Amino acid sequence: MAADASLLEREAELALLGQAFTTAAAGRGAAVLVEGPAGIGKSTLMEAARRVAAATGLRVLSARGSQLEQEFGYGVVRQLVEPVLFTAPTADRVRLLRGPAHRVPALLDVDPTGPAPGDLAVSYALYWLLVNLTGRGPVALVVDDAHWVDDASLRFLRYLMPRAAELPLAIVVAGRPSADAGQWDELAAEPAAALMRLAPLSPAGTARLVESVTAAASAELVSACHRLTGGNPLLVRELATAARAAGGAAADGDEPALRALGGAALAQRMPAVLANLTPAAVRFAEACAVLGEEAAPHIVSGLTEAGGRLDELRGELVAAGILRTGTRVAFRHVLIRDAVYAGIGPVTRSRLHRRAADLLVADGQPVALAATHLLATLPAADSWVVRTLLDAAGDAANRASPRSALAFLERAIQEPPPDQRTTTNLIRLAGTVAQGVNWQTSISYLRRAAALAEDIVERAQVTELLGRATFLACRNAEAIALLERMLSDLNGEHTDLDHRLRTVILAAAAADLDLRHTGSPHLAVLRAAPRLSADVRYRLDALTAFWAAAIDVDRATAVAAALRALRPRAGGAPDPGAASPVLAYGTLVDADHDDVLSELDRAWFAAHEEGSTHAAGLAAAFRAYALLSHGHLADADEDTRTAMAFTSTPLATLSRAYAGVIRAEVQLARGQRDAAARAIRWAIAQGQPVPAQQLKMALVQARLDLAEGRPEAAARRAEEAGRRLTGDGWLNPAIWPWRSVAALGRHALDQRDAARALAVEELDLARRWGAPRALSRALRAVATVTGDRSTADLLEEAVRVVRGTPARLELATALHAFGAAIRLRHPKAARTALGEALQLARECGADELARQAREALTDIGEQVLAPAHARLTPGEWRVARLAAAGRANHEIAQDLHVTPKTVETHLSSVYRKLGVRNRTAMARVLAETSVGQAG
Repeated sequence: MAADASLLEREAELALLGQAFTTAAAGRGAAVLVEGPAGIGKSTLMEAARRVAAATGLRVLSARGSQLEQEFGYGVVRQLVEPVLFTAPTADRVRLLRGPAHRVPALLDVDPTGPAPGDLAVSYALYWLLVNLTGRGPVALVVDDAHWVDDASLRFLRYLMPRAAELPLAIVVAGRPSADAGQWDELAAEPAAALMRLAPLSPAGTARLVESVTAAASAELVSACHRLTGGNPLLVRELATAARAAGGAAADGDEPALRALGGAALAQRMPAVLANLTPAAVRFAEACAVLGEEAAPHIVSGLTEAGGRLDELRGELVAAGILRTGTRVAFRHVLIRDAVYAGIGPVTRSRLHRRAADLLVADGQPVALAATHLLATLPAADSWVVRTLLDAAGDAANRASPRSALAFLERAIQEPPPDQRTTTNLIRLAGTVAQGVNWQTSISYLRRAAALAEDIVERAQVTELLGRATFLACRNAEAIALLERMLSDLNGEHTDLDHRLRTVILAAAAADLDLRHTGSPHLAVLRAAPRLSADVRYRLDALTAFWAAAIDVDRATAVAAALRALRPRAGGAPDPGAASPVLAYGTLVDADHDDVLSELDRAWFAAHEEGSTHAAGLAAAFRAYALLSHGHLADADEDTRTAMAFTSTPLATLSRAYAGVIRAEVQLARGQRDAAARAIRWAIAQGQPVPAQQLKMALVQARLDLAEGRPEAAARRAEEAGRRLTGDGWLNPAIWPWRSVAALGRHALDQRDAARALAVEELDLARRWGAPRALSRALRAVATVTGDRSTADLLEEAVRVVRGTPARLELATALHAFGAAIRLRHPKAARTALGEALQLARECGADELARQAREALTDIGEQVLAPAHARLTPGEWRVARLAAAGRANHEIAQDLHVTPKTVETHLSSVYRKLGVRNRTAMARVLAETSVGQAG
């Protein structure tokens, strides 16, 4: 009966898990999150899930989070994949490690001489390991106690879940929610996973469980147990067991007596249980509690000096209900382990953890695993502890686990180190590492490091890091003030440091809409400098590009400087924490530069090679912006999704807002106004955006106001943005088209003179800038607000300036406006313009514009035919080109850093658009014509 009671009232949950496993066996993956408080039965359900998955034909990989090993980077991932790699025959192992998966051994320290990959490279390599593994049969990943999963493993699970549907892979993860947002909450927010919340037992279920413990249970005992435990299965079982042992009133269901036992059900009852054991068994239990779940028997033996009595002592603990039966050293429940651990005195606990670290290092285990035990020791000025923690921090940082690295460094600082120099270095290192965790923590440590600096050079170096962190935390004025104080202290000496500080001031001033006032003196110093280091030159070129674009409205100078800023980094991803790539990429897009997509493709691939999630997110966001400018809305939409997922780290403070704003613009171009509004809300929710980003959001919102019939709100919002922009001399309408938005709002309010003045001013600036998109947009605005005989001429010019450029969406918009304007006087020309507008709008994915063009054609009596084959999007073209060259789907996916399912989807679309059924025919069409090539 007890075996049945362990899964009481879990039939629906087992059915849902069984369905997920059946779906995975059929080739479509699924992810299920099992949530519930401690004792609700998650671990029991996970054991059943493993059995069901195996019975369904899935290979089961399982792992469990551990509170003690939460800072052991990729600890849970190791539990999942190490058995696969270490038990596989050589030939199978070679197949499993094909392609990007070859990096996995470096992650697992199988090949310690290999390069340490970045966070994205690790996730990507692990993903391809699972692609290769599921190629041999369906797989189930079952992870218990996910609320204690280490940060690096959690990041991989979040990366994997949206991609699970493309593989014969079932992911089942169980954890408990917390009062504060933590690890589990991040997983539970993943939209790709189904969330299963375990309910407590019903009164009937409680009755069955109590009866499984004590057959003669009275109705009073059952009722009292249910009320006191809330139906929590573990607490019900423990309370019923305690009542049976106590007898008397408690066994009869007396509630006061049971309440007195309730607190003793685990934590307070454990000392009594241990008191009935031999001293050696107690030491063994304490050692198991210190070492954590499923500790290696020889390490347990070494910690307790049990010698040959290991089996005997384990048997004694199994009989006492502390350990599980079987060959593994594992507690019956994590709460029992917690109760044993809580009973160990702090000094004894520290001594056991220190000894455990020694044993693990001697056993050749990863240094980070030993360091997790040192986190639980008392400070003792032990230099070995400091060295070990520092080694572990370096390893964690190299393995893209900044949170773990920071924890090790913070504990090393507490030890304390043997001398002040070491302490200062550790504090500075902690401040640097913390930039990947939390900006405020980073700022706090860097302030301490600056105060401890031994000379002005060291202080200036730390201050540069501090200023950069403060700027990226969106505290621009504070960053500028501390950097200018440091410049004053340098007094013109140490020129490279002086120059570096000035570039950070300029970036902060640009973000704060204070570039011309605060930034211009620093820009003048840098421009006049006879010699600049390569890194300062790179930053200066990006800032020059932005200044030339935003303030001087000088397109040639801006493009030349932006290209110089990106060229030195062509072999690698830009610095993910710097503002420079943002400024350079944005300038090239707004200048309608022909090579901007190629530049961003290079950045995307370089980011993957270097393994930087944030750099990839940044490249994806601005590639989406470029794709939007070219009218490839489907690809732009896909890139914004990637950018929003990849810019979730603390390092990406600035990039998150850009990703959200660009997504809002894409959705607005598609006519998806609700989705655009959601994207704006998402961008705002990511944290306080800097003033320059606030105005980007304001202008998108103003355009949304216009589209939804709120012209007064649109005009007011756009003009307020304009006042703030022009206050610092930011004039370029390609970047901030506030005048045309405000003009259209004023025009709708019948304020013709104000509308015309705004539109004409934007047209003058657009002509000065010379980029076709901005000029066409400004011409359309003037034509709209003028409404006289010059309207057709202005719109015809708008079509002319953008025709022949990659800006197909703007061309479609201008053609629609032109066709609508001349439809009464020149119906034949109108049909031609509107027909081309409709075709282009369909190709771009601009549904609202296509609807407007179709209605305009219908109004003049034109029969609208079904859409012809559209040109390929850039994403489809990349896939088609590689497929035509003979690359297999998985090779294409690896080359382009996408999933195999994405390749399949693109190829299906290519076949449909080209009217072919296979690769041979596709290759022939692509070779013979340029029909499929994206513009």
